[in-house]
Amino acid sequence: MSAIDDNRAVSTVIGVVILFGFLILALSLYQVEIVPQQNAETEFQHSGEVRNDLVELRAGILQAGSIDQPQYQTVELGTTYSTRVFTINPPAPAGTIRTSEPYPITIAYESNETVIETIPTRFIEYRPGYNELDRSPTWYDASVLYLDARDEGGGIAVIEDQNLVDSDGEVQITALQNEFRRSGTGQVTLELRPAENVIGDIPEADLNITVPTRLSNGEYWNSADISNNKYSVTDDVNDDGIHNLTLETTTSSLTIDTVGVQEVPEEPVQNSNARIGGSTSQNDPPVVEELIYQNDAVAYDGNDFDAVAGGVNFSVTNRVGEDVTITDVRVTPRNSAISDLSDDGLPNGEPVTSEVYVAADLADAYVDYDDGTALPKTVDLDTDGFTNNGNAQLSDGATATFYLYEFTNGFSSVDMSGEDVEITITYQPASGGTETKTFTITPNSGDAGSGGNQAPTIDTFQTTDTSKTGGNPKYAQFDVDWTVSDDSQVQSLELTMARVGSGNEVDSATPSVSGASASGVTSLRGPDQSPNPGGQQYDITITVTDDDGETSSQTQQVTVS
Repeated sequence: MSAIDDNRAVSTVIGVVILFGFLILALSLYQVEIVPQQNAETEFQHSGEVRNDLVELRAGILQAGSIDQPQYQTVELGTTYSTRVFTINPPAPAGTIRTSEPYPITIAYESNETVIETIPTRFIEYRPGYNELDRSPTWYDASVLYLDARDEGGGIAVIEDQNLVDSDGEVQITALQNEFRRSGTGQVTLELRPAENVIGDIPEADLNITVPTRLSNGEYWNSADISNNKYSVTDDVNDDGIHNLTLETTTSSLTIDTVGVQEVPEEPVQNSNARIGGSTSQNDPPVVEELIYQNDAVAYDGNDFDAVAGGVNFSVTNRVGEDVTITDVRVTPRNSAISDLSDDGLPNGEPVTSEVYVAADLADAYVDYDDGTALPKTVDLDTDGFTNNGNAQLSDGATATFYLYEFTNGFSSVDMSGEDVEITITYQPASGGTETKTFTITPNSGDAGSGGNQAPTIDTFQTTDTSKTGGNPKYAQFDVDWTVSDDSQVQSLELTMARVGSGNEVDSATPSVSGASASGVTSLRGPDQSPNPGGQQYDITITVTDDDGETSSQTQQVTVS
């Protein structure tokens, strides 16, 4: 009897093992086959929802411009998968929405091509981060909304057609302005703030309006319903992915509005060489550039003793086309509880020991207050504080870093991670005049508890054009002279060269670095080509990382001469 009992026990164990094996197999098949299908369904549902959001966003941009009233449009950036107990989901698919670099809309007389006004405008890109479905981005471009699969070997799929020219030949253009970028899985609200009609008192005349677009004639405009075919589209002359759509119209049939994202729109730039109603023959429209915020704000422990990330730094790149003098910086925290900016009584004259410090390539600037200053505050760099050293000076294409130490509630430091701060920079181009640039920074979390670890410093970043524009082959090439340093150890360095507009990277390098400082000269070269690369524009970016993982980055826009 005992032998029989033992055999029965063995058979029971074998049965349990077999059942457990079937269970593991079933779970494995479910993970491999069913989970991706269900997640794909979630992504597909979200793709339909975000497409509707983008259609509404386009309508909001056009409506804000036409009725001169702010519009508020919400976009669901990403989604989340269903919660699972026995199986695993990949990371939730986040999405990113951003505005592109600015490109000029120009208004010119048809008779002599004299440019009357130049107005900057931007495109909008939404890019999903799906794990199962296609990640092709959706673009808002010259009033057209379309899915763009060209980078994956496909084409475009138009969601909403052009709204520039109606059936009666009336031209209605809305310029979209200001830099904006958000990523995540939740909702983001875009505030669309209009300005009045930007066309001044122009006498009745035949005009040519040139509008930037990412779409070529064959890809879209040839099939667009533009009355009387009074338009033309240039080739991608700068090899940056941008074409020029030129519309023929008259002063009485033209309306141009501007809409700003989150902030008020910028002012149009009138050609200083043009004379409204005159006969000058300036054929080359001025290039609209500006100070560009680099989206690199970081919060960390500025005073080096309380382990609170109360200090903030960020950088801007000079795209004005000439040297600029930075004269004022206005600092406005969105959180009213953040009431003061202080250096906690530390010595003055250094980035980490003054309330405001601007590190620029031609001349630095700092302002040190006695016992800090209340916020919001417009800091006059050459007159404020009990000590200062004059205005900051920044050369064309160079990047300046702004240091703000430390934000407090009047008693102690405030962790600035995730806190919105509106920044307005006042600057003077070398050719004259005064301009302002307003944007909002949202600092990422730095290393607040590391005893005051600072991000590495880019001490030198200079480019020299060494392109070959004659003979065969021809190519774009730039030598980068760089010097970097850190309070501890420089860990790695990367240099990249990308086409302006498309963002396509054409070359990169990772020079070997070590120790507290490093320097060198590195060549970056574009692909060989038969046409002359003269006039092509590239973004050269340097990124340095220290041994604590802190990074600093700067970008210069360069042009092949």
